[in-house]
Amino acid sequence: MSQVARITDFQSWTSQVHKVQEKLAAIFPELTEQECTRLAASSRTVTYAKNEWIFSEGESLGFADWLLSGSVELLKGSMAGKNTILHVVREEHFLDHCIFFGSGQAFVSALALTRCVVLRIDAKVLRSILMGNAAFAMRLMKALAIRQRMFINKIAVSQGKISVRRRVAGWLLHKARVGRTNVVDDGITREVLAGLLGLSRESLSRQLSSFAEDGLVRLEKKAIIIQDEKALRRFLED
Repeated sequence: MSQVARITDFQSWTSQVHKVQEKLAAIFPELTEQECTRLAASSRTVTYAKNEWIFSEGESLGFADWLLSGSVELLKGSMAGKNTILHVVREEHFLDHCIFFGSGQAFVSALALTRCVVLRIDAKVLRSILMGNAAFAMRLMKALAIRQRMFINKIAVSQGKISVRRRVAGWLLHKARVGRTNVVDDGITREVLAGLLGLSRESLSRQLSSFAEDGLVRLEKKAIIIQDEKALRRFLED
């Protein structure tokens, strides 16, 4: 795996520790001030270019990556062969939760879809805090459970157990619910979205066009506008 990421120099990073403490406190209200200080002191920022591998499946990781900016694709498979897109991670999420509860080996590979900046936290310090902070541990376990459910759905999709229109409708409704808007602008290409849904780009385009023809959505250059949420929701009952 290429390691051309530019790591912030220590002096510059030290000057930012207080800012990181404040950010951690805002993101994780379960953490005490002392715990935020420990995490900030054991962290550094790493920058990755677009299409650069952040880590590979099976790699032993002594750290946990929190995405500060950009978007990252999680893939299952080999970097040299065909990969299955499992998830696209947005900022303010951990890339791989297995570092907290597993053997320390990456369950998936992570590829930067855009220029990304990650907060790399020492795994030993993070596990120590998890052992002493039940509320923080429970929050991360809930996040792990949600991601596991998404992966299970992905397996069902890959086995052809979920129809194309149900996959696309489900994704649109999920993004609308999370964003609390009928404007779906996920910032990823249709090619990446097709891979995420286990579809070819052509199948995705046909289904979106079909929804548009029926008046369920309106397609714009960089966004999809949901016009009939109830109709889309009926497809989930197929």
